[in-house]
Amino acid sequence: MEWTLAHPLKDVEDIVDMADGYFVDTGEVLTKSKDLFRKNVTMVSTLQIFDRTKEFLAVCRDEGKMVGYCWYDRHGYTTYSTEEISNAKFHHVDHGLSARVKIRLINEMIDQHILWAYSNGVPIICSTSIRPEFEVFMKIHKKRGFTVNGSYAWIRTEEGIKCLTK
Repeated sequence: MEWTLAHPLKDVEDIVDMADGYFVDTGEVLTKSKDLFRKNVTMVSTLQIFDRTKEFLAVCRDEGKMVGYCWYDRHGYTTYSTEEISNAKFHHVDHGLSARVKIRLINEMIDQHILWAYSNGVPIICSTSIRPEFEVFMKIHKKRGFTVNGSYAWIRTEEGIKCLTK
């Protein structure tokens, strides 16, 4: 399995298709738009060719098939702190993978988030989930040293560096 930065000509449709499988439980609150998501994936994957400091969007492929992707941004803030936060937008993996491989990919995604935030001087990392079954996802973060409150996981980037898996 190999990770690469998402490319606007090679990866957009695979990302959109995988995300569509995750967005099935949003209908009660949000109306999804594949066209809007496709536009945003295309814009971010194009922007990071020229500027890798704004957002991070990477895909993992196994023998050509996309098995996961992750997307992080920055410039998040709480209303009570001046410290910048990098927020995880997505950690999506192929539903058909074994639990062991899914966990490995999530850990690799967390490593990439930590390294990207660290290299860009972002002091705080936040990862969240809106899915009803978020417990395992948060348990992975907790094992990595994140503070977990419900479906939110937080860590200082400098502490995350100490907990890299590789």
